[in-house]
Amino acid sequence: MDVVLMKTLVAIKETGSFSSAARALNCVQSNVTSRIRRLEEQFGQKVFQRSKAGARLTDFGEQVHAHAIVLLQQFAAAERDLLEAAGAGAPLRLGSMETTAAVRLPALLKRLRDVSAAPLSLTTGPTAELLSKVWDRKIDAAFVAGPVDASRFRAVRAFSERLVCTYGAASPQSGPLLAFRQGCSYRAAAQAWLGSIGQSDREVTEMGTLEGILGCVEAGLGFTVAPESAVLGFRNADQLTTTPLPVPFGDALTYLVWRIDHKPVAAHRKLLEILAEPA
Repeated sequence: MDVVLMKTLVAIKETGSFSSAARALNCVQSNVTSRIRRLEEQFGQKVFQRSKAGARLTDFGEQVHAHAIVLLQQFAAAERDLLEAAGAGAPLRLGSMETTAAVRLPALLKRLRDVSAAPLSLTTGPTAELLSKVWDRKIDAAFVAGPVDASRFRAVRAFSERLVCTYGAASPQSGPLLAFRQGCSYRAAAQAWLGSIGQSDREVTEMGTLEGILGCVEAGLGFTVAPESAVLGFRNADQLTTTPLPVPFGDALTYLVWRIDHKPVAAHRKLLEILAEPA
């Protein structure tokens, strides 16, 4: 088994089909098919059962997949160690809540670029999804909302946010709550607050971007709960009205977290040094 074969098998498992795996791996489907055929010929066993519904691992394929996950993690760790030893700088794969990425990270990552030439990548998503990706080693560290499970993750405090209820001048707190999908900590805070005032049945409209949410709030299509810093950075912030959420719903801490058994690379350590500097 080589690394390309292992990555291909894992991609099919994660995406559910050969065609989806090809798109994820940025190659043609025939390459995916030929790689799996090589794997099956090597062991003389079927790895996937294919149907119109997609591709499903066989019992033998499940065993191969379990070993592939471990081997790919070991390969990635070895590659990071060797890049660090060679002075080349191992990549740092970061995750972040979208609001944090839009408001807080541009200045922070610019500072990191000034002191580290290591490649950086950024994935955005809600806190629950990001924690899952950190735990599965798909990213190295993530900016998420607290609290954090100290038995699984190390964490340092990064930012303190004040959550505000935000609405357009023409429609104060009317219409649905405009929010990111389930797993977003700010949505959870908003719904907890609404529940405390007897509005747990308030309709929620899910949206994909902070800019889109605030734009719809400005247009009077609903209201949202977001960090005050994000609202103030909106292009038409003067058209919005904000009210701080009451205690205990209004204070939100953002942490940088990573697996408790993860060894931070040089770029990660530089990022921690920047976060530790006095505000």
